Amino acid sequence: MLAADRITLARLVLAPLAVAAYLLLPMEGNACLWAAGWICGAAEFTDWLDGRVARARNEVSDFGKLADPFCDVFYRMLVYLALLLPAGGVGFTVTAAQAADLQQSVHLVGIAGDGSAILGAGLMPWLPVVLMVMREIVQGAVRAMCAARGLVLAARWSGKAKAWVQGVVLITSIGLPAVFFGWQEWMLHAAAWGCWAAALLSLASLGEYLWVNRSVLGSLARRTA
Repeated sequence: MLAADRITLARLVLAPLAVAAYLLLPMEGNACLWAAGWICGAAEFTDWLDGRVARARNEVSDFGKLADPFCDVFYRMLVYLALLLPAGGVGFTVTAAQAADLQQSVHLVGIAGDGSAILGAGLMPWLPVVLMVMREIVQGAVRAMCAARGLVLAARWSGKAKAWVQGVVLITSIGLPAVFFGWQEWMLHAAAWGCWAAALLSLASLGEYLWVNRSVLGSLARRTA
């Protein structure tokens, strides 16, 4: 297998490792956030490195063209879905008043000695994450239908911008509470707004992708008829 393709496929391993680190490592010392953040950083680095290696070594392959976007989506969407849950099984503990103010999902993570509920919040709100996942499903289905009929859809710069923003939001949302060795409520608000920005850009890039390739998609519809 080509070196560039091995680097691409590394994201299939790094993604579940990041999820396991975020969910299973303890919150003490922000171990779960530090580990998940470094693993996500390594995954983002492979996304940059595989293209550089492929071009430098003239290893651009059909497999790589298909594997690269698949591995990107697998890695980022898997981590985004994990961030709906509390980190380290506990997450950022919040009061009922704070919970009412947040976009994030809030979970019961324990019972205090006085019998009151201990609430924990994940990093990301559920709706923009669902929108990003659905966007990738739609684009993947369109690409697969076209490929089955030998039709090629042009890649767009907005897709690369979408991937870059998703990666920045991931790293920033995990990294802020890790770097500051604790969390503040504004960090959850920042993560929520960042996630919404990534979701809206994702939908906009899908719209541009479909519009620019409308003639190809029209050809697909005529062939299917």
